[in-house]
Amino acid sequence: MVRQTTWSPLFAATALFGLLLTPSATHSAEPTSQELLLNGILSAGADGQPADFGHVAYLSEASASVFGWSVDTSGIGTLSIDSLKPNDARWTQTVPVQPGTWYRLTGWARTEDVGAQNRGAALSIMGTFHESQDLRGTQGWTPLALWVRTTAAQTTLEVACRLGGYASLNSGRAWYTALSLQASGAPPEGSAFVFGGQVEVREEGSPIWVQILAALVVVGLALLVWRYVLPPSAHIPQ
Repeated sequence: MVRQTTWSPLFAATALFGLLLTPSATHSAEPTSQELLLNGILSAGADGQPADFGHVAYLSEASASVFGWSVDTSGIGTLSIDSLKPNDARWTQTVPVQPGTWYRLTGWARTEDVGAQNRGAALSIMGTFHESQDLRGTQGWTPLALWVRTTAAQTTLEVACRLGGYASLNSGRAWYTALSLQASGAPPEGSAFVFGGQVEVREEGSPIWVQILAALVVVGLALLVWRYVLPPSAHIPQ
């Protein structure tokens, strides 16, 4: 059985504050962006299963990974993964999104005895290699985040709280809470864990293709003058 986590009142307040004070409130072009992840505080659910989340693992047998969910007296829940064997195990939720839009996925995680050689506990976008910082070994509660920009035709994101990764199986225990996904606006320059392209930087002056085209036009005009305007004697090497 996965060991349950214990929350301190100070951490509960910190996690709630971090969930409410999202990046969109500080530097987004969409300051009133709506929370897209359902049950991000993990307070809702029944029969040992959190509402709106599912779980899956590369090794599906129960002896490989055990998934858990609990709600403390603070009213904040936690997802847990206890991988008894090296595995790629994750809690997931699929969220509708807009094409060509920046999103930021955030949450908190802690770990115990996670292997140091392979991918540890991280937030992830399934079907990609887009992942946050990962935690290995034994780590206290740590904020995790990543930025992702959807493609021109993309309408969903499958987000994951993950222990291990593709071709990087790992064992140990991980807990996750206070999860959030919001349309964020473009990330500030220098942000870490950014996927889908950085903010476009426009430099003064004409685009390079305009400069190349202008150079070709000048060369073409020079050839025409040399061929048809200059007298025949100008074509004879001196």
